[in-house]
Amino acid sequence: MVTRFRPRLPERIPDFSRRALWLFRPIWFAALLLAIVGPIGGVWLRLTAPSPNSSLIPGSRAGLALDAEDLTRVRFTVGSAAASAGVRAGDDIVAIDTIPISAVVPERPGDRLRCLSGNEEAAVPPGTTALDYGLLAPLLCAGEDRPLLLTLRGTDGARRNVEILTGENHIEQAAAASGVPGRLLDFTDLAHLPVYPFLLACAWFLCRRREADVESSIVSLAILLTMAGEQPSYNFLATMLAQPALQGLGAEAVPRLLYDLANILLLTGVLLFPFGRLRPRWVLAVIAALPILLFVGGNIYRMLFIAFMAIAVDTLFRRLRQTPQSDERQQLKWALFGFAGYAVMLGVSLTIDMLKNDANGLGQQLALEMTAGFTFALAFLILQSGLLIALMKYRLYDAEAVISRSISVALITLILGAAFAGVMEGVKEIILRGFGQNAGSIAPIVGTAVSTILVVPVYERVQAWTERRFHRKLVDLRQGLPECLRDIRHFAPLREVTSEVLKRIESGVRPRRLAAVVDGKLVVARGVSDEEVASWLAAEPSPGDFSLQFDAVDKLFSIRIPLRAEEGPLLGWILVGARPDRSCLSSAERDALIEIMDPVARAVRMVMKREERERSVTATLHGLQRQIDGLRERLRIDRTGTAA
Repeated sequence: MVTRFRPRLPERIPDFSRRALWLFRPIWFAALLLAIVGPIGGVWLRLTAPSPNSSLIPGSRAGLALDAEDLTRVRFTVGSAAASAGVRAGDDIVAIDTIPISAVVPERPGDRLRCLSGNEEAAVPPGTTALDYGLLAPLLCAGEDRPLLLTLRGTDGARRNVEILTGENHIEQAAAASGVPGRLLDFTDLAHLPVYPFLLACAWFLCRRREADVESSIVSLAILLTMAGEQPSYNFLATMLAQPALQGLGAEAVPRLLYDLANILLLTGVLLFPFGRLRPRWVLAVIAALPILLFVGGNIYRMLFIAFMAIAVDTLFRRLRQTPQSDERQQLKWALFGFAGYAVMLGVSLTIDMLKNDANGLGQQLALEMTAGFTFALAFLILQSGLLIALMKYRLYDAEAVISRSISVALITLILGAAFAGVMEGVKEIILRGFGQNAGSIAPIVGTAVSTILVVPVYERVQAWTERRFHRKLVDLRQGLPECLRDIRHFAPLREVTSEVLKRIESGVRPRRLAAVVDGKLVVARGVSDEEVASWLAAEPSPGDFSLQFDAVDKLFSIRIPLRAEEGPLLGWILVGARPDRSCLSSAERDALIEIMDPVARAVRMVMKREERERSVTATLHGLQRQIDGLRERLRIDRTGTAA
């Protein structure tokens, strides 16, 4: 019998190993550098060396809006000069200065950049010649203003000649008529720029807080590459790469590649969310098909991207329906909000971007351009909101720690400031009544002294209030668990006591796995099998240091709490794993675990001694019972006490 070999795929993408992290970090930091330098450089370039406004719309130097897919077709006129000369929407340019040009002349990738750099060397598409692009250059590229004789073919097939003077005045006049100052035309495609600082923060938190997690890291890298490949970074990188020494790199190919890789990584992240699970298996086929985006462009690219995003969001919906109520389900809900909102808004943005080429006027095109920019920015705002909440809300105490610290600082500042001002005014009033105007600096000194005295009690009270308000479960763990142990340690068995400890720890810090080990034996485990704990214990020797052990890279139990009361012997360990999102516990949570170490150890020691004493008493009673039974047998006394 022949068995067909089928490679067994893992259930989920494994976390980065140490070696993989060393390889990923330089890539991530390089992307971070590009995401910072690119937009700043792009804005600086536009402010210091703005490109001509006519570069926004091909042909606007001659008062024409030409179709990028066919530069011989007039979409609409820009300004009043071309319309007055007799140009109509839908006309085709058949000759320039009486020299015929090809029927269809598409705009080549990089043509607008070549206009700015003065480099006109580029391959020509089939069916066109270099002469075609040379004749169209005065319409496309800024240069000396001069008259052009255009031979046009109208929609009725009739030909006519018109003469137009090239210049920047056409688009500036049309923009002014639309209510847009000419100086702002170069910034109409940067409406999304204000969200970039938030995107940087999102990318930083996603990667640096959960660096080993492949899912978070690739989404973080996708955000950075999007910033590096979008405007204004696109123009900046293309301009830098257009230098003569770097011609071999391809001026526009590099930023375009960055943008395509960003979209591929983002789609991969959506398909793998939240924990990199490779289910259903057809997800692998979709991921394998994503690189097709590298080889298409234009409207085909936009439609494929929207289709892939729809598949990814549908996958999230399916996972949400199959996930029971848990932290993971809540993560999926927030992620679905982020990804679905991003998909919808980006789909709207891409659709508007396609429609702008069918606009019938400059005002309409500018409105579509700016609307596309706003929806693009909104898409990323929704995405980062959903991701940050999904991946970090379920480290609630990290978020709550930030909130509580902020409120603590604000309250302490307010109380001490009010105390300082009140005391200073009171002392000043007393001194003024007693000594006239010779108060000097006594009042502020006394006010400062009183405020200093109040610092400690005010801090303690504010800290206690913020902890009760924002860290209820941690407070319950620190205070409620010792009180509970003081009651149950007198009667409950060891398994019940340790189960209660694990239950309280799970409620307080929400780890994914927990286990209690006493005298080298597993007593109880939650979220992990006994076999896994036994294997972990066999591979992890007990450390000589009896303080709390924290190992952030341990995938099963990142925290080991020693059970050692006072200076007594080590009784065992409480093993605590990472959160459901595989993030480590915060310092506040670890401090809470340190605080409960002694009460738990005391309770375990008391229960062990009580059980040992109970076992001794039970053994003694069993021995006495055996002696009584033996005595009965020897005296031949039946159960009724009658002699045989």
